[in-house]
Amino acid sequence: MLKPTGRNKLWLLCVLLPCAAAAETPRQVYFSRSGDPVVSAVQAAYLREYRIEGAAASAQDFYYPSRRKYSDPYTMPLQEARRFVPKLHNGTLVLWYENGRKKMEAPYRNGQPHGEWKNWFDNGNMSALMPYRNGKVEGVGARFYRNGEKESEIRFSNDKANGQWRQWYEGGRLKSEILMRDDKPVYMQTWDEAGRITGEMDLSRGRNGVVLEWYPDGSKRSESVYLNDSLSSRTEWDENGNPLDE
Repeated sequence: MLKPTGRNKLWLLCVLLPCAAAAETPRQVYFSRSGDPVVSAVQAAYLREYRIEGAAASAQDFYYPSRRKYSDPYTMPLQEARRFVPKLHNGTLVLWYENGRKKMEAPYRNGQPHGEWKNWFDNGNMSALMPYRNGKVEGVGARFYRNGEKESEIRFSNDKANGQWRQWYEGGRLKSEILMRDDKPVYMQTWDEAGRITGEMDLSRGRNGVVLEWYPDGSKRSESVYLNDSLSSRTEWDENGNPLDE
């Protein structure tokens, strides 16, 4: 009988006693449908399995009890293990609907959001897009209707809304156009679904401008004029175009 050498002993050890890392049972955290950690699997809608790697943890999330994947595998700081949507140090958190369609992409760099965060409806159409740079919003963000049409877009700089904020009706007609400065509206125009202007207002020093209302046939119903944040005058007309008494 051959006497085992040092190399043979190591091989036998790996065969008979699997490496601890491979044999380690992953830790588990259950979450409710609202994202709160729960003790009992009976209350759970999601399951997280993770393995500790020093100050970090490798993890993957699943729908429970179906065990369909809720996330791609990811690495997170260990203190995030019980947070339903964890903040990563580096990498992209990718989430999925139970029907297999992508739900969210959230890239991180150095513990901060960095890159385009994207969300989708469960039908596969994008629902929102938000650009980040080193944890601050920077660029043009957008929201979409479920049918894929754009609902709004807004420009950010220095982590604040700066520039045009546009909104559209479902169907594509422009709903409003607002000039933003450091998160505050300074000028606004609005339209109804027929494309008629319903308001034009300078908001830099209170309300200064006009608000209009229309009858379905396109005739003017009312006109309100604002000056220095106060209603200066209001005129109303009947459906035949005759002025109404104030």
